[in-house]
Amino acid sequence: MIRSTIHPTIKHFFDVFDEIFEPVMDYKDTIRCPLHNTIENDKEYIVELQLAGIKKEDINIDTEKDKLIIRAERKENKDFKYNRKQILHGSYEKIFILPDFIDKENINASFIDGMVIISIPKILDEKNLGKKKIEIS
Repeated sequence: MIRSTIHPTIKHFFDVFDEIFEPVMDYKDTIRCPLHNTIENDKEYIVELQLAGIKKEDINIDTEKDKLIIRAERKENKDFKYNRKQILHGSYEKIFILPDFIDKENINASFIDGMVIISIPKILDEKNLGKKKIEIS
């Protein structure tokens, strides 16, 4: 419904309501921290991130030393003239510290219905922790 066609009293109510619930901070260049779950079971850790409205190609997941780094960007459509803009656009970065006993070589991720699901397998054989057999070619 376009507010210009609403009765002035009702329009005023919406304007006051919008002012009351206007974000306190200016999030112009960042996405608010997306909701996420961290799950642990006997075999793995699972990170679920809610990134609705972000394209798969705008999400990067990397490991660096003991960190899992997730970067994403929600791009704004510059062709639109917004009447009200509440969906934040910009960059996002979330860093998780990884424990020592994970198998970095087999971390995998999927993107389904706006959810990024990252599976981080545990190394179940602790005596092989930090060891890797290197083949000679």
